[in-house]
Amino acid sequence: MAFRRLPTLMLALLFVDFIDEFSSGVGPIGTPGLRAEFALRYSVAAFVIFTGPRLAGLILEPPLFLLADRHPKKWFICGGFVAMGLIDLTIGFSTTFVVVAAALMLSGVASGAGVSLSQAALMDTYPADRERLMTRWVFMGAAGDLATPALFWLLALFALGWRSAFMITGAMVLVYSVVLLRQRFPPQAPQAEDDDEIPILEALRLAFRDRKLLMWLFASWTCGLMDELLVAFGALHLRDGLGADSETRSLILMAMMAGALLGLALLDRLLARFDPLKLLTTSCVGTTVSYLAWLSATDPVSSGFWIFSSGLFIGTLYPLAKAQAYRALPGRSGMLNAIAHVFTPLDLLMPIAMGLIADRFGLLPALALLLLQPLSLFAIALTQLRTARQ
Repeated sequence: MAFRRLPTLMLALLFVDFIDEFSSGVGPIGTPGLRAEFALRYSVAAFVIFTGPRLAGLILEPPLFLLADRHPKKWFICGGFVAMGLIDLTIGFSTTFVVVAAALMLSGVASGAGVSLSQAALMDTYPADRERLMTRWVFMGAAGDLATPALFWLLALFALGWRSAFMITGAMVLVYSVVLLRQRFPPQAPQAEDDDEIPILEALRLAFRDRKLLMWLFASWTCGLMDELLVAFGALHLRDGLGADSETRSLILMAMMAGALLGLALLDRLLARFDPLKLLTTSCVGTTVSYLAWLSATDPVSSGFWIFSSGLFIGTLYPLAKAQAYRALPGRSGMLNAIAHVFTPLDLLMPIAMGLIADRFGLLPALALLLLQPLSLFAIALTQLRTARQ
């Protein structure tokens, strides 16, 4: 995946997802230390790390995203990064749980402003190459996912813990906000200039009537299923179903991430030769077959092979689906990300649904629910291909 000779702004925005995944991963990985220090119940720890930030984002992000279509995105992005850095430093230095919890609640909104709008600016500024740029965006994020556990491993060598991790990422994010401030952003997406006088509520009403847009936003939402949920419930399956120890579980899950990185690198090249929708349908088939084989694996070796194969295809689904969503609403990327929050309640319900299924029927049926991702995407992509032929 070649990044040389790319425009400076493009490189700066692509690197945003690495910074975000590296920074946002500190909370989940640091949960045991945070829970032990403040003597939290599991439910409280889960709320402040996962649910709270999403609820705050559901309320506060849509207005920010809508305003970002009417004003230069640069100030929203840089402001979000400054807030992210200050929040991480606050968490790292604070000894009061109320302060830590409040900072974690606001972290989702800061990340939404800084990261979601960076992606939106990337799509608006370079509209002709959305699929390849989304592929590179996700590739950088996957690299950030790998960097976070490496940071904790390094800190452990010096007997340092979750606080130090938050301090390091906070300082890093603040430094990168300066890098973004030095970039020259286009003042406004060209496609949106003719629509500046349309009232926001009217524009929202029109967008919500766009079935194609909502379909691709739903498709993009499904791409979050085979992510944190797969890691969490997959780790339980590896332990309880295959008897894999912690080191073996880590290696198997890392194999999935390695497969995703390879798949994204291949996708970046394949997009120059093949239609994105055809690539999407192929990846959906590959994901379904490989994932079913992984669920059927009876030993750690075959499990590692099939989860690597699954990752090879899973990693390609989100960039292809999200690029199609941006194409469905050109020049209104802020509004697109605001409308996407209509599916946020599903993010809150899916972990509960999987937990209930696992309690009642076992882990395998719960994990099988995640097939909603490739099967839904396949149906949507196939429908769009047939429509394009007519």
